Amino acid sequence: MAKKVAAWIPVWAIIVASILISTQYGKVPPSQPSMIDALGISYTMQGLLMTAFSASALVMAMVFGGTLIDRLGARKVVSVALLASVLGNVIALFATNDAALLATRVLEGAGYGVTMTAGPVIIAAWYEPKKRGIASGVWGANVGLGMLLSTGIANPILAATDWTGMWVFSLVSTVLALLLVVICVKMPECAPRADAGAVAVDAAAASAPADGSSPKIPKHGLLWGYCAPFAILTAFMFFLVGGATDAFNSFTVTYLNVELDRPYTEANLTSMLASFGMLVGSVVIGVIFARAKDKMLVLIVNIALCAVFLFAWFNMDASMPVTYAVGFLGGCFLGAAPALFFAIPPFVARSSHTVGAAVALVVLGQNLGTLAIPAIVGGVLDTSGYSVAAIVMGSLACVALVVAIAFKRTMNKKLANPEPVGAIE
Repeated sequence: MAKKVAAWIPVWAIIVASILISTQYGKVPPSQPSMIDALGISYTMQGLLMTAFSASALVMAMVFGGTLIDRLGARKVVSVALLASVLGNVIALFATNDAALLATRVLEGAGYGVTMTAGPVIIAAWYEPKKRGIASGVWGANVGLGMLLSTGIANPILAATDWTGMWVFSLVSTVLALLLVVICVKMPECAPRADAGAVAVDAAAASAPADGSSPKIPKHGLLWGYCAPFAILTAFMFFLVGGATDAFNSFTVTYLNVELDRPYTEANLTSMLASFGMLVGSVVIGVIFARAKDKMLVLIVNIALCAVFLFAWFNMDASMPVTYAVGFLGGCFLGAAPALFFAIPPFVARSSHTVGAAVALVVLGQNLGTLAIPAIVGGVLDTSGYSVAAIVMGSLACVALVVAIAFKRTMNKKLANPEPVGAIE
């Protein structure tokens, strides 16, 4: 029993830390009017503040996060990255121009990117697949929870002070995340995961030599872990579905308010209900995926539901009660997808020692989708309209669906759940 309690400490510490560091991402949108008044920043600079943060998170996840977490351990790497975020936040409070503020966003993005990479690695290390459901589901909703936290606290803070109040809030949140990681996060001496992607390599590595000497873990180059075929395909699917989801988030309020002439309050409430649905969908699908025998079927069904919703949403003109209900239900479908994509890497990593690299690939797919697809959909809206945009978004999900179906049989073999060795009871 003591071991089970000990296991939840690092797992939930990284989950809470990921929610807290997500406030670094969520603090900018509500602060923008105040930043315009205080610093005179342009709309272009507002966009760059988000882009610089995402780009930094992406680079840290790919170049440093995945490889270093695999080689040095999660606590050391995440702690250093969060310390960089704390430093960037402190410097930003003294920034007097937009260029200085932009530079600090690069530092802030470091902790975000590495923490996002570390989460699935730590969960997979402490729990065998069937016990990851709730933890993986809640972790998959961390960005949404962080955004809700930032949005909820913004009104009272900005009513009392300017944009720096939100930076103080995120500074406190990041310091708490750092303390949680330093004090609570560690890896088990014997990881209980039984992910199929690690079984063959680890079984060979753990086989005792004939002379009775200690088994040796094979050495590989830095890029070996990034060459996991199924992790790359998972990242590609996340690029498509995640990017279409970001487009949905970006244009839903505008569609309802401008295109359908609905009151802003009703349009915004629809968006909030969809966001809440994403949180619900993430937690529920985490439990389903952990217990499902045919895990790829769960993914295929979810992507299919996402595709149907994306085709329909920007063509729907219903009463507001119906719109609220459909928005919430669609949010459940869309919110479930990230939880699934982040739950897959521990299974498809080339070994249990390269899970960080596999997660980093998925983070890459997520961020590239965020950067590219909303812009593409925006261009379609400028030239054609919402019906065509719906076709584009739904078609992207259909491509992901074809990919998922194409390698379902092979992936299911990798997602088999053999009895773990040394599992935590």
